[in-house]
Amino acid sequence: MRSVVIGTAGHIDHGKTALVKAMTGVDTDRLPEEKERGITIELGFAPLALPSGARAGIVDVPGHERFVRTMVAGAGGIDLALLVVAASEGVMPQTREHLAICRLLGIQTGVVALTKIDAVDADMVELAKDDVLGLVRGTFLEGAPIVPVSAHQGAGIAELLRAIDAAAARIPGRDPSGPARLPVDRAFTIKGFGVVVTGTLVSGRLEVGQAVRLLPSGAGGKIRGLQIHGEATNHVDAGTRLAVNLAGVESDEVERWQWLVKEGELIPSRELDARVELLAGCKKPLGRRSRVVLHVGTATSLASMVVLDGAGLAPDGAALCRIRLDTPLVMLQGDRFILRGDTALAPWGGTIGGGTVLRPFAGGYRRRADAAERARIIETAGPAEKVAAEVRWSGPVGLEVADLRRRVAPDPAGALAMAKKAGTAIEVEPGRLVHPETISQLEQAACQAIAEHHAQKPLEPGIAREELRTRLFGTGPRLYQRVLENLAGRGRIVVERDTVRLPTHRPREEGRGSELADKVSRLLETGGLQPPRVKELAQAIGANERDALAALKMLQTASRVVRVTDELYFDAGALGALRQRLSEVLQRSGSITAQGFKELTGASRKFSIPLAEHFDAEKLTMRVGETRVLRRKG
Repeated sequence: MRSVVIGTAGHIDHGKTALVKAMTGVDTDRLPEEKERGITIELGFAPLALPSGARAGIVDVPGHERFVRTMVAGAGGIDLALLVVAASEGVMPQTREHLAICRLLGIQTGVVALTKIDAVDADMVELAKDDVLGLVRGTFLEGAPIVPVSAHQGAGIAELLRAIDAAAARIPGRDPSGPARLPVDRAFTIKGFGVVVTGTLVSGRLEVGQAVRLLPSGAGGKIRGLQIHGEATNHVDAGTRLAVNLAGVESDEVERWQWLVKEGELIPSRELDARVELLAGCKKPLGRRSRVVLHVGTATSLASMVVLDGAGLAPDGAALCRIRLDTPLVMLQGDRFILRGDTALAPWGGTIGGGTVLRPFAGGYRRRADAAERARIIETAGPAEKVAAEVRWSGPVGLEVADLRRRVAPDPAGALAMAKKAGTAIEVEPGRLVHPETISQLEQAACQAIAEHHAQKPLEPGIAREELRTRLFGTGPRLYQRVLENLAGRGRIVVERDTVRLPTHRPREEGRGSELADKVSRLLETGGLQPPRVKELAQAIGANERDALAALKMLQTASRVVRVTDELYFDAGALGALRQRLSEVLQRSGSITAQGFKELTGASRKFSIPLAEHFDAEKLTMRVGETRVLRRKG
């Protein structure tokens, strides 16, 4: 049966801890200082058996304004808010702040406990109830049960448990398909067991034996054991409060405010785009640029916030914002966070607002309008459209599937499957996605680059394949191959071994180009099977090596010469005649030795060896030991 996490909320000394003890029998104030001062300082935890048999865990949070950071850490993983209001005092400042925090965190279900009814008369109880009704109007608690209770006398406790049970039954389950994330709210060492961390698993699944990592510190280890309310289990799904016994992690590597994640799934984010809301009670508007304190899960960081779609942010207003974190945090799309100030951030202080993560890895931007447009697209897009957008923005580099899981939530695998079916995310190589628009842009850029090369070097038959790939932003080999195949298939380019050209291109054969080509051709024809090398050719025709190579490539395109090595080009007629003689010898004798081939060519070894290897590469001959045989009929 699924476990539900309940979190208390409310002003200091309104009886939250006493109420938890009355429902569970557990005193969550475990620190001597808490017992001495009579106030909750740290988060407290207790298991709760509901009347229906469902399991629940209670997170008891501090009510004092000095410990709101701790309260936010406890509220981040709860499914149901138990707002506690003392009938003797009614709604107080931290009642309002805690309710605002719960709303900003996206909690949608709750129950109100009206405590200390034994300390007041019936009229005061009704007045307190009216006070609560005014507070919750227009919030997720409007219409929620308000149950009068006395923790000391036990009055109303059974009714409160039934109300909680009914509310818990309406809570949808958390996402088990996403990356596993556990915000750590406690960390300690047990003798004989080692390091233990606790928290609420907000997404994914954890299993005994899994490799895990603590972020942002980076400490890694394995899960030795899992417990839910003291009971051992082999696996835990999202929405469950648990304890994790870690192996391979030292106690000094662990602290609360970190995230426990599955190895390799998540990385911390430093720059994100979000929809930010400022509370109506915020004293002053925020300017275009502000310093804030961001709380997400159990973690916190100072941050710089820039309003993307306006000049500032007014109280009770909302805007798209870019947030740069001083400390990298683990965040996913859809995460809710709280923004607060402190004494160093006057005049705001306290909780000023919160928001929802749209792009956890937003990256740099040149114009605020561009960043705002991207954030707006993600905010309104469906799952497949989110995938398509992130893949498109990744450009020729593409987006790794593992990275996609960090950017799109929930159910990134399902969203990717839909995008692939729609043709908006193409897996050009295993694990790497590219948008079809990017492929189209690369095709256009390739044609333009080829045309420019033809204009700049008209003597050359085309542009070298690797040079073209470099011009296309160093595109990966598989994506580059797809671009070439697409263009060749549509007849827009011609690929000839290591050269790419436009179908309309012919090396210029008039003027100096023709003169040089004719000179080179005559020299190679004269040289026969012992032709001058490229450097010698250039000297002989009175040109530089680049022009000599351009002339050779022009002749090669016209099938007048054959390239055997980078330095050796042979007259096509001479090479053809040798090929014919070699075929006849091999058909008659069956094989030929290296010395026999040298005598057949009438050339020195520096020419005969490259020629023999050329015929091997042509698949005419095949080397067997110290001889060569005919691979196919010539």
